[in-house]
Amino acid sequence: MYVLKRAVVIGAGIGGLTAAQALAGKFEEVLILEENVSSNAALYRTGVPQGKHPHFLLAGGLEALNLLFDDITASLLDAGAVESDMGNVSYDFPGQETLPQRALGIPLLTCTRPLLEAVLRDRLQRRKDIRLLEGRRVVEIFPTADWSSVKAVRCQTREHKDEIYEAELVVDASSRGDSTIDFLRSTGRPLPPKTTIGVDYSYLTANLEFPEGGEPAFQMMMALPNAPYNSRTGKILVQEKKKILALIGGRGEDAPPLVWPAFVNYVSTLVSPNLGKALANAVSYGKPRQFLFRESRRRHYERILDWPDGLIPIADAICRVNPVYGHGMAAASKEAVVLRDLMEQRQFHPQPQAGFFKVFMNAVNPMLDDIWLLSAIPDLAYADTRGSPPDNLWELLSINIATHRAAILDADIHKLLFEVISLLKPSSELRKEAVAEKISRLANQLHLSGKHANP
Repeated sequence: MYVLKRAVVIGAGIGGLTAAQALAGKFEEVLILEENVSSNAALYRTGVPQGKHPHFLLAGGLEALNLLFDDITASLLDAGAVESDMGNVSYDFPGQETLPQRALGIPLLTCTRPLLEAVLRDRLQRRKDIRLLEGRRVVEIFPTADWSSVKAVRCQTREHKDEIYEAELVVDASSRGDSTIDFLRSTGRPLPPKTTIGVDYSYLTANLEFPEGGEPAFQMMMALPNAPYNSRTGKILVQEKKKILALIGGRGEDAPPLVWPAFVNYVSTLVSPNLGKALANAVSYGKPRQFLFRESRRRHYERILDWPDGLIPIADAICRVNPVYGHGMAAASKEAVVLRDLMEQRQFHPQPQAGFFKVFMNAVNPMLDDIWLLSAIPDLAYADTRGSPPDNLWELLSINIATHRAAILDADIHKLLFEVISLLKPSSELRKEAVAEKISRLANQLHLSGKHANP
Protein backbone atom coordinates (compact mmCIF):
# COMPACT_ATOMS: atom_id res chain seq x y z
CA MET A 1 0.00 0.00 0.00
CA TYR A 2 1.36 3.41 -1.01
CA VAL A 3 0.75 6.52 1.07
CA LEU A 4 1.61 9.70 -0.81
CA LYS A 5 3.07 12.75 0.89
CA ARG A 6 0.59 15.60 0.43
CA ALA A 7 -2.72 16.48 -1.18
CA VAL A 8 -3.86 20.11 -1.35
CA VAL A 9 -7.56 20.98 -1.42
CA ILE A 10 -8.52 24.46 -2.63
CA GLY A 11 -11.58 25.75 -0.79
CA ALA A 12 -13.26 24.86 2.50
CA GLY A 13 -16.86 24.76 1.38
CA ILE A 14 -18.83 21.51 1.40
CA GLY A 15 -16.92 20.27 -1.65
CA GLY A 16 -13.52 20.97 -0.09
CA LEU A 17 -14.33 19.62 3.36
CA THR A 18 -15.77 16.38 2.03
CA ALA A 19 -12.92 15.95 -0.45
CA ALA A 20 -10.39 16.35 2.38
CA GLN A 21 -12.12 13.61 4.36
CA ALA A 22 -12.18 11.41 1.26
CA LEU A 23 -8.38 11.74 0.87
CA ALA A 24 -7.51 11.25 4.55
CA GLY A 25 -5.38 8.16 5.10
CA LYS A 26 -4.19 8.10 1.47
CA PHE A 27 -1.69 10.92 2.10
CA GLU A 28 0.59 11.76 4.97
CA GLU A 29 -1.05 15.18 4.99
CA VAL A 30 -4.17 16.70 3.46
CA LEU A 31 -3.94 20.49 3.41
CA ILE A 32 -7.02 22.67 2.90
CA LEU A 33 -6.39 26.22 1.69
CA GLU A 34 -9.30 28.61 2.25
CA GLU A 35 -9.36 32.28 1.30
CA ASN A 36 -11.91 33.32 3.92
CA VAL A 37 -11.51 33.21 7.68
CA SER A 38 -14.17 31.82 10.00
CA SER A 39 -14.40 30.64 13.57
CA ASN A 40 -15.32 27.19 14.80
CA ALA A 41 -18.72 28.58 15.69
CA ALA A 42 -21.49 28.34 13.13
CA LEU A 43 -20.95 31.78 11.62
CA TYR A 44 -21.56 32.91 8.05
CA ARG A 45 -18.43 32.95 5.91
CA THR A 46 -17.69 35.96 3.77
CA GLY A 47 -17.30 35.07 0.13
CA VAL A 48 -20.32 32.72 0.22
CA PRO A 49 -23.13 34.94 -1.12
CA GLN A 50 -25.77 32.24 -0.83
CA GLY A 51 -24.68 31.19 2.66
CA LYS A 52 -27.33 33.23 4.47
CA HIS A 53 -30.21 31.71 2.53
CA PRO A 54 -32.13 28.55 3.51
CA HIS A 55 -30.33 25.23 3.12
CA PHE A 56 -31.48 21.66 3.34
CA LEU A 57 -29.58 18.43 2.91
CA LEU A 58 -31.24 15.91 0.63
CA ALA A 59 -31.17 12.24 1.60
CA GLY A 60 -28.59 11.38 -1.06
CA GLY A 61 -26.23 13.96 0.39
CA LEU A 62 -26.85 12.84 3.96
CA GLU A 63 -26.21 9.25 2.94
CA ALA A 64 -22.90 10.28 1.36
CA LEU A 65 -21.84 12.26 4.44
CA ASN A 66 -22.50 9.26 6.64
CA LEU A 67 -20.31 7.15 4.36
CA LEU A 68 -17.51 9.69 4.73
CA PHE A 69 -17.92 10.61 8.40
CA ASP A 70 -18.93 8.14 11.06
CA ASP A 71 -22.56 8.84 12.07
CA ILE A 72 -22.54 12.46 10.98
CA THR A 73 -26.33 12.57 11.26
CA ALA A 74 -26.11 12.30 15.05
CA SER A 75 -23.51 15.08 15.18
CA LEU A 76 -25.68 17.37 13.05
CA LEU A 77 -28.76 16.69 15.14
CA ASP A 78 -26.78 17.29 18.33
CA ALA A 79 -25.70 20.64 16.88
CA GLY A 80 -29.32 21.62 16.27
CA ALA A 81 -30.20 20.43 12.76
CA VAL A 82 -33.81 19.36 12.25
CA GLU A 83 -34.79 16.06 10.62
CA SER A 84 -38.09 14.82 9.26
CA ASP A 85 -39.45 12.66 6.43
CA MET A 86 -39.63 13.96 2.86
CA GLY A 87 -43.14 12.59 2.71
CA ASN A 88 -44.18 15.07 5.40
CA VAL A 89 -43.17 18.12 3.36
CA SER A 90 -45.94 20.43 2.15
CA TYR A 91 -45.16 20.12 -1.57
CA ASP A 92 -47.20 22.02 -4.15
CA PHE A 93 -46.78 21.36 -7.87
CA PRO A 94 -48.69 23.55 -10.36
CA GLY A 95 -52.02 22.30 -11.62
CA GLN A 96 -52.68 19.79 -8.87
CA GLU A 97 -53.45 19.49 -5.19
CA THR A 98 -50.73 19.26 -2.54
CA LEU A 99 -49.06 15.86 -2.49
CA PRO A 100 -50.50 13.65 0.26
CA GLN A 101 -48.64 13.29 3.54
CA ARG A 102 -47.00 9.87 3.59
CA ALA A 103 -44.20 8.29 5.60
CA LEU A 104 -41.75 7.58 2.76
CA GLY A 105 -38.70 6.72 4.86
CA ILE A 106 -36.65 9.39 3.06
CA PRO A 107 -34.91 11.68 5.56
CA LEU A 108 -34.81 15.45 5.08
CA LEU A 109 -32.39 17.46 7.17
CA THR A 110 -32.55 21.24 7.43
CA CYS A 111 -29.93 23.49 9.00
CA THR A 112 -28.02 26.62 8.12
CA ARG A 113 -24.97 26.17 5.95
CA PRO A 114 -22.66 27.52 8.68
CA LEU A 115 -23.86 24.82 11.07
CA LEU A 116 -23.17 22.07 8.54
CA GLU A 117 -19.72 23.45 7.73
CA ALA A 118 -18.89 23.88 11.43
CA VAL A 119 -19.74 20.23 12.19
CA LEU A 120 -17.66 19.00 9.24
CA ARG A 121 -14.72 21.23 10.18
CA ASP A 122 -14.87 19.96 13.74
CA ARG A 123 -14.64 16.37 12.50
CA LEU A 124 -11.72 17.17 10.20
CA GLN A 125 -9.78 19.10 12.83
CA ARG A 126 -9.79 16.06 15.10
CA ARG A 127 -7.55 14.32 12.58
CA LYS A 128 -3.80 14.76 12.72
CA ASP A 129 -3.38 14.23 8.97
CA ILE A 130 -5.64 17.12 7.92
CA ARG A 131 -4.76 20.82 8.26
CA LEU A 132 -7.04 23.74 7.46
CA LEU A 133 -5.21 26.99 6.66
CA GLU A 134 -7.56 29.96 6.33
CA GLY A 135 -6.83 33.41 4.94
CA ARG A 136 -4.93 31.86 2.01
CA ARG A 137 -5.78 32.87 -1.53
CA VAL A 138 -4.48 30.39 -4.07
CA VAL A 139 -2.51 32.25 -6.71
CA GLU A 140 -1.01 29.53 -8.86
CA ILE A 141 -0.69 25.79 -9.38
CA PHE A 142 2.82 24.83 -10.51
CA PRO A 143 3.37 22.05 -13.08
CA THR A 144 6.21 19.57 -13.18
CA ALA A 145 9.08 20.30 -15.58
CA ASP A 146 7.42 18.38 -18.41
CA TRP A 147 4.00 19.93 -17.65
CA SER A 148 2.46 16.47 -17.39
CA SER A 149 1.23 16.83 -13.81
CA VAL A 150 0.90 19.21 -10.87
CA LYS A 151 3.83 19.85 -8.56
CA ALA A 152 2.92 22.54 -6.02
CA VAL A 153 0.46 25.26 -5.06
CA ARG A 154 1.35 28.88 -4.30
CA CYS A 155 -0.96 30.87 -2.08
CA GLN A 156 -0.87 34.31 -0.53
CA THR A 157 -1.78 35.16 3.05
CA ARG A 158 -3.73 38.23 4.07
CA GLU A 159 -0.39 39.78 4.99
CA HIS A 160 0.65 39.31 1.32
CA LYS A 161 3.16 36.63 2.20
CA ASP A 162 3.70 33.89 -0.36
CA GLU A 163 3.54 30.25 0.73
CA ILE A 164 4.34 27.30 -1.53
CA TYR A 165 3.17 23.77 -0.79
CA GLU A 166 4.36 20.80 -2.81
CA ALA A 167 1.58 18.38 -3.65
CA GLU A 168 1.11 15.13 -5.52
CA LEU A 169 -2.61 15.79 -5.82
CA VAL A 170 -4.54 19.08 -6.03
CA VAL A 171 -8.32 19.11 -5.66
CA ASP A 172 -9.92 22.35 -6.85
CA ALA A 173 -13.09 22.70 -4.79
CA SER A 174 -13.41 26.45 -5.29
CA SER A 175 -16.74 27.83 -6.42
CA ARG A 176 -15.54 28.95 -9.86
CA GLY A 177 -12.63 26.60 -10.54
CA ASP A 178 -10.39 29.52 -11.54
CA SER A 179 -7.20 27.77 -10.41
CA THR A 180 -7.87 24.85 -12.74
CA ILE A 181 -8.69 27.13 -15.66
CA ASP A 182 -5.53 29.19 -15.04
CA PHE A 183 -3.40 26.03 -14.89
CA LEU A 184 -4.78 24.71 -18.17
CA ARG A 185 -4.17 28.07 -19.82
CA SER A 186 -0.63 28.43 -18.45
CA THR A 187 0.39 24.96 -19.62
CA GLY A 188 -0.94 25.52 -23.14
CA ARG A 189 -3.89 23.17 -22.80
CA PRO A 190 -7.31 23.92 -24.27
CA LEU A 191 -10.05 25.18 -21.99
CA PRO A 192 -12.99 22.84 -21.48
CA PRO A 193 -16.16 23.32 -23.47
CA LYS A 194 -19.06 24.26 -21.23
CA THR A 195 -22.81 24.13 -21.25
CA THR A 196 -24.62 27.08 -19.69
CA ILE A 197 -28.26 27.85 -18.99
CA GLY A 198 -28.79 31.54 -18.19
CA VAL A 199 -31.64 32.28 -15.81
CA ASP A 200 -30.89 35.50 -13.86
CA TYR A 201 -32.94 34.19 -10.96
CA SER A 202 -33.40 36.46 -7.95
CA TYR A 203 -33.90 35.14 -4.42
CA LEU A 204 -35.02 36.91 -1.29
CA THR A 205 -34.92 35.44 2.22
CA ALA A 206 -36.68 36.82 5.29
CA ASN A 207 -36.42 35.84 8.96
CA LEU A 208 -39.82 35.08 10.44
CA GLU A 209 -41.40 35.23 13.86
CA PHE A 210 -44.76 33.66 14.70
CA PRO A 211 -47.02 33.97 17.73
CA GLU A 212 -46.92 30.93 19.99
CA GLY A 213 -48.92 28.14 18.39
CA GLY A 214 -49.02 29.89 15.03
CA GLU A 215 -45.88 28.32 13.54
CA PRO A 216 -46.08 26.33 10.28
CA ALA A 217 -47.14 22.71 10.75
CA PHE A 218 -44.36 21.46 8.49
CA GLN A 219 -40.57 21.49 8.68
CA MET A 220 -40.55 22.57 5.04
CA MET A 221 -43.19 23.99 2.73
CA MET A 222 -42.57 24.59 -0.95
CA ALA A 223 -44.50 25.81 -3.97
CA LEU A 224 -42.97 25.20 -7.40
CA PRO A 225 -43.31 27.73 -10.25
CA ASN A 226 -45.98 27.46 -12.91
CA ALA A 227 -43.61 27.27 -15.87
CA PRO A 228 -43.58 28.65 -18.51
CA TYR A 229 -46.23 31.19 -17.43
CA ASN A 230 -44.39 32.53 -14.39
CA SER A 231 -41.26 31.69 -12.44
CA ARG A 232 -42.43 32.51 -8.93
CA THR A 233 -41.48 30.01 -6.28
CA GLY A 234 -41.43 29.93 -2.49
CA LYS A 235 -40.22 27.93 0.51
CA ILE A 236 -40.62 28.09 4.27
CA LEU A 237 -38.06 26.13 6.32
CA VAL A 238 -37.56 25.46 9.99
CA GLN A 239 -33.86 25.35 10.85
CA GLU A 240 -31.83 25.04 14.05
CA LYS A 241 -33.00 26.81 17.22
CA LYS A 242 -36.51 26.90 15.72
CA LYS A 243 -35.33 29.56 13.29
CA ILE A 244 -37.88 29.94 10.50
CA LEU A 245 -36.93 31.35 7.10
CA ALA A 246 -39.03 32.17 4.06
CA LEU A 247 -37.47 32.25 0.60
CA ILE A 248 -39.18 33.60 -2.50
CA GLY A 249 -37.71 33.76 -5.98
CA GLY A 250 -38.42 34.67 -9.55
CA ARG A 251 -36.73 35.85 -12.72
CA GLY A 252 -36.95 39.07 -14.70
CA GLU A 253 -40.18 40.90 -13.94
CA ASP A 254 -40.99 38.16 -11.43
CA ALA A 255 -38.09 39.20 -9.16
CA PRO A 256 -39.31 39.34 -5.54
CA PRO A 257 -39.90 42.63 -3.68
CA LEU A 258 -37.88 43.80 -0.68
CA VAL A 259 -40.73 45.33 1.34
CA TRP A 260 -42.51 42.94 3.71
CA PRO A 261 -46.15 43.68 2.71
CA ALA A 262 -45.17 43.22 -0.93
CA PHE A 263 -43.28 40.04 0.06
CA VAL A 264 -46.49 38.62 1.57
CA ASN A 265 -48.49 39.66 -1.49
CA TYR A 266 -45.92 37.95 -3.73
CA VAL A 267 -46.36 34.71 -1.78
CA SER A 268 -50.13 34.95 -2.27
CA THR A 269 -49.58 34.71 -6.06
CA LEU A 270 -47.85 31.31 -5.87
CA VAL A 271 -49.49 28.19 -7.31
CA SER A 272 -50.86 27.20 -3.90
CA PRO A 273 -52.37 29.26 -1.07
CA ASN A 274 -50.59 27.13 1.56
CA LEU A 275 -47.53 29.35 1.96
CA GLY A 276 -49.66 32.49 2.06
CA LYS A 277 -51.82 31.02 4.81
CA ALA A 278 -48.71 30.05 6.78
CA LEU A 279 -47.43 33.64 6.58
CA ALA A 280 -50.72 35.19 7.67
CA ASN A 281 -49.56 35.70 11.27
CA ALA A 282 -45.83 35.99 10.57
CA VAL A 283 -43.70 39.03 11.27
CA SER A 284 -40.42 39.64 9.47
CA TYR A 285 -37.40 40.85 11.43
CA GLY A 286 -33.98 41.98 10.28
CA LYS A 287 -33.04 42.95 6.75
CA PRO A 288 -34.11 40.61 3.93
CA ARG A 289 -31.18 39.02 2.10
CA GLN A 290 -30.89 39.01 -1.68
CA PHE A 291 -29.06 36.67 -4.04
CA LEU A 292 -28.88 36.63 -7.83
CA PHE A 293 -28.07 33.39 -9.62
CA ARG A 294 -27.15 34.13 -13.22
CA GLU A 295 -26.57 30.76 -14.84
CA SER A 296 -26.17 27.04 -14.41
CA ARG A 297 -22.78 25.92 -15.72
CA ARG A 298 -21.24 22.56 -16.53
CA ARG A 299 -17.64 22.33 -17.62
CA HIS A 300 -16.77 19.27 -19.70
CA TYR A 301 -13.22 18.70 -18.47
CA GLU A 302 -13.39 15.07 -19.53
CA ARG A 303 -13.14 16.16 -23.18
CA ILE A 304 -9.59 17.46 -22.69
CA LEU A 305 -7.34 14.65 -23.92
CA ASP A 306 -4.04 15.77 -22.40
CA TRP A 307 -5.29 16.11 -18.85
CA PRO A 308 -2.56 16.77 -16.25
CA ASP A 309 -2.07 14.05 -13.64
CA GLY A 310 -2.84 15.01 -10.07
CA LEU A 311 -5.40 17.76 -10.79
CA ILE A 312 -9.05 17.16 -9.87
CA PRO A 313 -11.71 19.87 -10.08
CA ILE A 314 -14.76 18.89 -8.04
CA ALA A 315 -18.21 20.10 -6.95
CA ASP A 316 -19.09 23.61 -8.25
CA ALA A 317 -15.80 23.77 -10.16
CA ILE A 318 -17.27 21.10 -12.46
CA CYS A 319 -21.00 21.67 -12.31
CA ARG A 320 -23.01 24.44 -10.66
CA VAL A 321 -26.78 24.41 -10.95
CA ASN A 322 -29.66 26.60 -9.84
CA PRO A 323 -29.57 26.30 -6.02
CA VAL A 324 -33.35 26.63 -5.66
CA TYR A 325 -33.54 22.88 -6.34
CA GLY A 326 -31.18 22.07 -3.47
CA HIS A 327 -28.79 19.64 -5.18
CA GLY A 328 -25.43 21.38 -4.74
CA MET A 329 -24.35 20.10 -1.31
CA ALA A 330 -25.63 16.60 -2.01
CA ALA A 331 -23.75 16.47 -5.32
CA ALA A 332 -20.49 17.58 -3.72
CA SER A 333 -20.80 14.97 -0.97
CA LYS A 334 -21.57 12.18 -3.43
CA GLU A 335 -18.59 13.16 -5.60
CA ALA A 336 -16.36 12.96 -2.52
CA VAL A 337 -17.51 9.38 -1.91
CA VAL A 338 -16.52 8.51 -5.48
CA LEU A 339 -13.15 10.19 -4.91
CA ARG A 340 -12.58 8.15 -1.75
CA ASP A 341 -13.62 4.84 -3.29
CA LEU A 342 -11.47 5.28 -6.41
CA MET A 343 -8.44 6.28 -4.35
CA GLU A 344 -8.90 3.17 -2.21
CA GLN A 345 -9.01 1.01 -5.32
CA ARG A 346 -5.62 2.45 -6.34
CA GLN A 347 -3.86 2.27 -2.99
CA PHE A 348 -1.45 -0.41 -4.19
CA HIS A 349 -0.50 1.55 -7.32
CA PRO A 350 2.81 3.44 -6.98
CA GLN A 351 1.28 6.48 -8.75
CA PRO A 352 -2.45 6.36 -8.00
CA GLN A 353 -2.97 9.88 -9.35
CA ALA A 354 -1.78 8.88 -12.86
CA GLY A 355 -4.77 8.90 -15.21
CA PHE A 356 -7.06 9.24 -12.21
CA PHE A 357 -9.17 12.16 -13.39
CA LYS A 358 -10.53 10.33 -16.43
CA VAL A 359 -11.66 7.46 -14.21
CA PHE A 360 -13.17 9.93 -11.74
CA MET A 361 -15.15 11.78 -14.42
CA ASN A 362 -16.41 8.51 -15.94
CA ALA A 363 -17.76 7.63 -12.50
CA VAL A 364 -19.41 10.97 -11.64
CA ASN A 365 -20.77 11.98 -15.05
CA PRO A 366 -23.94 9.82 -14.82
CA MET A 367 -24.79 11.52 -11.54
CA LEU A 368 -24.07 14.95 -13.05
CA ASP A 369 -26.34 14.08 -15.97
CA ASP A 370 -29.14 13.43 -13.49
CA ILE A 371 -28.49 16.62 -11.57
CA TRP A 372 -28.45 18.62 -14.79
CA LEU A 373 -31.77 17.03 -15.75
CA LEU A 374 -33.31 17.84 -12.35
CA SER A 375 -31.81 21.28 -11.68
CA ALA A 376 -31.00 22.90 -15.00
CA ILE A 377 -33.28 21.55 -17.72
CA PRO A 378 -36.53 22.78 -16.02
CA ASP A 379 -35.30 26.37 -16.40
CA LEU A 380 -35.36 25.92 -20.18
CA ALA A 381 -39.14 25.89 -20.09
CA TYR A 382 -38.98 29.71 -20.13
CA ALA A 383 -38.68 31.46 -23.48
CA ASP A 384 -36.12 34.00 -22.23
CA THR A 385 -33.69 31.39 -20.88
CA ARG A 386 -30.23 31.60 -22.42
CA GLY A 387 -29.09 28.21 -23.63
CA SER A 388 -29.90 25.47 -26.10
CA PRO A 389 -32.74 23.17 -25.00
CA PRO A 390 -32.45 19.44 -25.74
CA ASP A 391 -34.56 18.17 -28.61
CA ASN A 392 -36.77 16.25 -26.17
CA LEU A 393 -37.28 19.14 -23.72
CA TRP A 394 -41.07 19.09 -23.78
CA GLU A 395 -41.11 15.31 -23.53
CA LEU A 396 -38.95 15.56 -20.39
CA LEU A 397 -41.17 18.26 -18.91
CA SER A 398 -44.30 16.23 -19.73
CA ILE A 399 -42.84 13.19 -17.99
CA ASN A 400 -42.15 15.35 -14.94
CA ILE A 401 -45.76 16.58 -14.89
CA ALA A 402 -47.14 13.06 -15.33
CA THR A 403 -44.94 11.71 -12.53
CA HIS A 404 -46.15 14.36 -10.10
CA ARG A 405 -49.75 13.58 -11.07
CA ALA A 406 -49.23 9.86 -10.51
CA ALA A 407 -47.59 10.53 -7.14
CA ILE A 408 -50.91 11.82 -5.81
CA LEU A 409 -52.58 8.45 -6.36
CA ASP A 410 -49.71 6.05 -5.73
CA ALA A 411 -47.37 5.93 -2.71
CA ASP A 412 -44.72 3.91 -4.57
CA ILE A 413 -44.48 6.49 -7.37
CA HIS A 414 -44.44 9.25 -4.72
CA LYS A 415 -41.53 7.56 -2.98
CA LEU A 416 -39.62 6.87 -6.20
CA LEU A 417 -40.07 10.47 -7.37
CA PHE A 418 -38.62 11.81 -4.13
CA GLU A 419 -35.82 9.22 -4.15
CA VAL A 420 -34.81 10.57 -7.56
CA ILE A 421 -35.14 14.20 -6.44
CA SER A 422 -33.10 13.37 -3.31
CA LEU A 423 -30.32 11.74 -5.42
CA LEU A 424 -30.85 8.34 -3.83
CA LYS A 425 -31.76 6.75 -7.16
CA PRO A 426 -31.02 7.69 -10.80
CA SER A 427 -33.77 9.23 -12.90
CA SER A 428 -33.58 6.20 -15.21
CA GLU A 429 -35.67 4.36 -12.57
CA LEU A 430 -38.63 6.51 -13.59
CA ARG A 431 -38.18 5.55 -17.24
CA LYS A 432 -38.27 1.79 -16.75
CA GLU A 433 -41.04 0.32 -18.88
CA ALA A 434 -43.30 -0.90 -16.06
CA VAL A 435 -42.86 2.31 -14.05
CA ALA A 436 -43.40 4.58 -17.08
CA GLU A 437 -46.57 2.68 -18.01
CA LYS A 438 -47.91 3.01 -14.48
CA ILE A 439 -47.13 6.74 -14.39
CA SER A 440 -48.87 7.31 -17.72
CA ARG A 441 -51.93 5.33 -16.67
CA LEU A 442 -52.32 7.06 -13.31
CA ALA A 443 -51.68 10.55 -14.71
CA ASN A 444 -54.32 9.97 -17.38
CA GLN A 445 -56.72 8.66 -14.77
CA LEU A 446 -56.27 11.83 -12.72
CA HIS A 447 -56.63 14.04 -15.79
CA LEU A 448 -59.88 12.35 -16.83
CA SER A 449 -61.27 12.95 -13.35
CA GLY A 450 -61.29 16.66 -14.22
CA LYS A 451 -59.81 17.62 -10.85
CA HIS A 452 -56.41 18.65 -12.13
CA ALA A 453 -55.63 21.01 -14.99
CA ASN A 454 -52.47 20.90 -17.04
CA PRO A 455 -50.10 23.76 -16.05
